[in-house]
Amino acid sequence: MDQQANLYTNTWRGSLYKELYTLLWNLSNGFKILLFRSSAFERVVVTYDQLFLLVLFYAVTVFIGSYSLASNPEFSIWGLGNLGADLLISLLAGYMIAKAAGNHAKLPLFMVVTYSVAPAIYIISDILLPKLPGEMLVMVYMVAFAWVIAIMFFIIFVLVDRHRLKAVMITVLWFLISMPMTEMATGFWYEAYVYEDEGHDSATASEPIDEEKVFYSQFDMLDTALAPINAGVQGIDDLFFVGFGSYASQDVFMKEIGHIQTVADTRLGTHNRSVALINNAKTLNDIPLASATNLDLTLRHLGKLMNLEEDVLFLYLTSHGSKEHELSVEMLPLGLNDITPQDLKKQLDDSGIRWRIILVSACYSGGFIEPLKDEHSIILTAAAHDKTSFGCSNKNEYTYFGEALFKDVPAGPYQFITSFEQAITSIQQRENDEGLEPSQPQLYVGALMKDKLNQLQNDISHYSTERFQ
Repeated sequence: MDQQANLYTNTWRGSLYKELYTLLWNLSNGFKILLFRSSAFERVVVTYDQLFLLVLFYAVTVFIGSYSLASNPEFSIWGLGNLGADLLISLLAGYMIAKAAGNHAKLPLFMVVTYSVAPAIYIISDILLPKLPGEMLVMVYMVAFAWVIAIMFFIIFVLVDRHRLKAVMITVLWFLISMPMTEMATGFWYEAYVYEDEGHDSATASEPIDEEKVFYSQFDMLDTALAPINAGVQGIDDLFFVGFGSYASQDVFMKEIGHIQTVADTRLGTHNRSVALINNAKTLNDIPLASATNLDLTLRHLGKLMNLEEDVLFLYLTSHGSKEHELSVEMLPLGLNDITPQDLKKQLDDSGIRWRIILVSACYSGGFIEPLKDEHSIILTAAAHDKTSFGCSNKNEYTYFGEALFKDVPAGPYQFITSFEQAITSIQQRENDEGLEPSQPQLYVGALMKDKLNQLQNDISHYSTERFQ
């Protein structure tokens, strides 16, 4: 009996070692296929055990890779769904290849080849390329994208017996079916927000929120907030401030808007030309909600008060941001809409406001620049489109971004571009000192905005006695 058990164990181990060796063999041939070596197709070992191990190896690669990419990883079960969707799409592509080639054996061959190359493609495109310097990313991503398309075509071309038209058609169909997956998070881990303390005061107010009362009070509250705002004076470049702190569960956004509005009123001449919109249980009865609707109504109202050829809007938005470049708008239990760059652009365009200084303090906020930029705007974001920013804590008075910009504004005339550039340097130094992954703040200056800012700064200095508190 013991001899039979030992024989079974040795056989099982030998089989496992053989499968693992074959797995490495297939992965090495997958690498050769990535180098367009057609001879590697003949060396691939096609078995269902190998297909299972290759899919498992790819899943483990994505699991570990997505974990390594997140500085504060949080597990998402949706990674399994994405893996399953990838598998189904590959099966569909393999079915089309088998039908086009008239050989059903091409389906398992295609699946093994696909998952022999998939781990390497994931490591290159999702892990290695993002580590390159920012100025190289766009060009490198374009090259990498073209390379992946070429690999797709090459695999299909070989498997349909080098029939060019069939290969092109199946490649296009495979690409179109796969496109929605590129918009989804493909990993098992995503970036969780870091709460540096556990006390989310505003999210756990002692009194329940009367949702209906809050909603119906907004028009009166907004009218009250907007009524004191003075119109722009003809012949003077006036600055109008709008602060938008839209995440209620952490007080830092409420505090930041309050501090920056004070700086704008006392140093930048926006006294009686500023308004704050805030989501926080502590301000629910005093300050209008930071909602998409209130922001739209506020911008439209200011558009009627401003001399549109002269006056400048200073818009400061602070909240959490998503990888999809949406600004979080949260005031539980109210159901409020998040804001996309496209939403904000439409609101600004509809208001008629021409000259714009837009600051966005949020993770991934660099994604706001491309949709919003024009020759009349200056846009500063707390992070690049694929980076997180820091400082979101109840104990903080500012985010790192807001603190670098407005906590200690030096005496003398305010220089927007110079101050923004100095703030970027300060943030970079702080993150480096604290060992944080760089947020890479982004600054865009429109072609006509530099001269406009010079005139605005001159008018702020000249009319300081009249305009400041």
